[in-house]
Amino acid sequence: MNKHWTERMFIEKPSLFGVTLEKAVERARAEAAGLEDIFSKHAVPKNGLVFDLCCGIGRHSVVLAERGFRVVGVDLSPEFIARAGEMAVERNVAEKVEFRVGDMRKIGNVLKDYEQKFNAVVNLYTSIGYYDEETDKDVLRQVLGLTSPKGILVIETKNRDSLIRHFRHKDIDYVNDDLVLIEERSLNLENSRMESVWKYYRKKENDLKFLDAFEVDHRVYSLHELKRLAESSGWTYQTCYGSLNLEPLTMDSNRMVLIAKKI
Repeated sequence: MNKHWTERMFIEKPSLFGVTLEKAVERARAEAAGLEDIFSKHAVPKNGLVFDLCCGIGRHSVVLAERGFRVVGVDLSPEFIARAGEMAVERNVAEKVEFRVGDMRKIGNVLKDYEQKFNAVVNLYTSIGYYDEETDKDVLRQVLGLTSPKGILVIETKNRDSLIRHFRHKDIDYVNDDLVLIEERSLNLENSRMESVWKYYRKKENDLKFLDAFEVDHRVYSLHELKRLAESSGWTYQTCYGSLNLEPLTMDSNRMVLIAKKI
């Protein structure tokens, strides 16, 4: 049986995508500032408890801890979680943040021994849609059970409407000085799944050396679909933005931020 693409990309070969996450570390400071603005608007306490679902290398978790929040981060990748722990130590917030390896599909079990409820849950960088809609709904339902009354959910993901309006079949990303990612995309209009192949290469003089390829099958959502998903999981929709800068969401917004609350 073939392994799910998330296992191959995040567990077996995490160093490749890990370069992209490292490259985005500094950007997380501005994004965390946007999160703090959202928290303030929705009465999340200044020292509140935040759950970073699919935290990657912990770039947002660490900045939120620097800003005074207590944070728990969970990710599927042992290597990413190890790096997150290192970053917390490097930035002197290890006492404010806890990282765990865990599958989002079993998040209730991963955190079953955690006694406190979360004031806010964040799911960032298009970390929803990895599986199917029923799984996404179940994950959000499990997360609801981990959240305190009046606690909020923040989902930051790709905006399907913009993807269609500005669709690109192929992109080349020069990830760093010697790593190249070629992404070939096809959007399945029957189910709104982006069916892509990510091919990684190492630059070698004037040539490219093939490293690995991942077949990425990912559900992308429009706002009304993501809103319906959250509401069907028990959350109460609050508002949306076009980015963590809190600008309005439009058809041209590359990103989409949904805010929901536990009533």
